Amino acid sequence: MLDDKGLSYKEINIEEEGISRDDLVKLTGGFTVPQILIDNVPIGGFDKLLLLDQTGKLKELLGHS
Repeated sequence: MLDDKGLSYKEINIEEEGISRDDLVKLTGGFTVPQILIDNVPIGGFDKLLLLDQTGKLKELLGHS
């Protein structure tokens, strides 16, 4: 979805980076992958991203009109 919208993002492979699920929950509050952060603020997984997009709140978070 982010590619389709032409948005840039950084993908971090937790296994390659040696980040455990326990570390992930400390960083983001979630165990599932992916965990999405916008401006270093955890928003949750893909389902939360999709909901933000469907309600128009993703544009607000990204500062787009």
